[in-house]
Amino acid sequence: MKQLIYILLLLPLLLMGIQPVSAQTDSSEVFVVVEDSPQFPGGEEARVEYLQKNIIYPEEAEKNGIEGTVYVTFIVETDGSISNVRLLRGIGGGCDKVAFEAVQNMPDWKPGKQKGRPVRVQFNMPLKFKLDDKVKKEGEASQDKEKNKE
Repeated sequence: MKQLIYILLLLPLLLMGIQPVSAQTDSSEVFVVVEDSPQFPGGEEARVEYLQKNIIYPEEAEKNGIEGTVYVTFIVETDGSISNVRLLRGIGGGCDKVAFEAVQNMPDWKPGKQKGRPVRVQFNMPLKFKLDDKVKKEGEASQDKEKNKE
């Protein structure tokens, strides 16, 4: 089956402004904006490539013509590891699970820094699922056949 997955990979959306930093930053503090943002190993192109390889359009979503954007949030830790992966908004049909697992299994990032020190940074990542027009038409045709049987 041929389908296209268009992954909307905007620069991670950040929710708030820079939070105050004292001379000794609390190691549990989570930033949403930092001076030096965390980076996926190999940069933005490598992140896109990783997600394209690790997100396979779920069969249920394809069969039911489910499209849309899944929003996942996570924290890049001071060592670059990914933690606290959570689904912010899903679309169902297995897309939520696939997006969540792809983010959860990402390799360690280069950590973000504030005032030259590694800090924890929260990212929100939109992942767009879009069917190829041919697949969409095939799905609509099979749904019409099923309705006519009833």
